[in-house]
Amino acid sequence: MAVRKIEKNEWQSYFDTFSKLFLKDEQPEYMGIQILSGEFGSQPETSWLVMEGITYDPKGNLLDVKVEDLNRMILNPVEIYVDEDEGGWINSMEIIEKDGTKDIIEIR
Repeated sequence: MAVRKIEKNEWQSYFDTFSKLFLKDEQPEYMGIQILSGEFGSQPETSWLVMEGITYDPKGNLLDVKVEDLNRMILNPVEIYVDEDEGGWINSMEIIEKDGTKDIIEIR
């Protein structure tokens, strides 16, 4: 496993490729989301819900993380780090928002 920064010009193709490779089969993947904010501290957003996809819209600078019954829309992300294995599977990622808020996403 290696943690690496995904450059902004790669976000759209990176998440499109991940979704196509890993989220189109019969086996569900699960995601947990935690939000770290200077104002509110650590707040769990979800606990192991079925993951439906991750997309990035460069025109709106919007990262959309979709799980069952919830869309976590992250407006104006500035940095994204992923912990991925050799096959490209994302074990976890950290999204840093413009205001410093961090979204920690774990996938299993």
